[in-house]
Amino acid sequence: MAIKLTDRFIKHISFLEPPGCMREILLHPFYIERCIELALFQEHRFAFYYWLKWSNQFAPDIPSLITYDWHQDLAPPYEDELPELKELDTANKGEVALYTWTKLSHHNDVQIRAAILLNKIKDVYVICRQNVGRKEKEIITDFYGNRHTIHIFRDIRDFDAYLPNIKDQKVYFDIDLDFFTYGNPTSVKSPFDVKGYTYMKKSAVQDLLTVNNPTIDWIFKRLAGFTIATEPEFCGGLKKSNYFLKIIEDLYFTPSLFYKQLQGKGTQWKPEVFEVLKNT
Repeated sequence: MAIKLTDRFIKHISFLEPPGCMREILLHPFYIERCIELALFQEHRFAFYYWLKWSNQFAPDIPSLITYDWHQDLAPPYEDELPELKELDTANKGEVALYTWTKLSHHNDVQIRAAILLNKIKDVYVICRQNVGRKEKEIITDFYGNRHTIHIFRDIRDFDAYLPNIKDQKVYFDIDLDFFTYGNPTSVKSPFDVKGYTYMKKSAVQDLLTVNNPTIDWIFKRLAGFTIATEPEFCGGLKKSNYFLKIIEDLYFTPSLFYKQLQGKGTQWKPEVFEVLKNT
């Protein structure tokens, strides 16, 4: 790797988070004897760091990825990224964090294929708005000869209908908050013939993400990690990004994400999350 971790304070770090990322440790919402992690960051490429970290713990049982995103984020890594990607020491958190920050495409659109090439994601289910002409199903081979399938759904109802065909018992759930936009003037290949930003209604977001939705129930029972990209510049600004993040917080968490105190409990799932999952 071009960035050499020779500093004695860096190369032995085991608790490093990439710049601007926050991580929450939570009880699993269904298997309460287990824990999972939630990671929040502004730029979507930082999900790569967490998928690698978590998949190292789950290996050889690698989870698949379910991602809700306005964009597909399925660009292949650029040629100048590939040599260092192949040589990346995926067990070295410092090296992975620095690669994610400084080398992985700052367009935030290659992180999925990069993780697949390293065999850190099994299969991928992309629920998106963008239409760039890709096939709805694509099989790619990673650096080690393993085959992975990418599925693209441009209507959430199509994904809901396909869900019974997915046999995975572990999945990563990934949300880019720009998914809750319709018209999006910062993005190309929009299916919406509108000017300016248009948005999902709050009630529609709640109906989509509630644990009473059978799709979310299915995901949460298999949840292996939860990543959220806030991407305010693609949401119409920080205010809108925070608005949609608060909807997610209010659905799932109490008192809020990243709530800390010296004594007592921090962030927890809302009791109704446990209750719904237990009774379905």
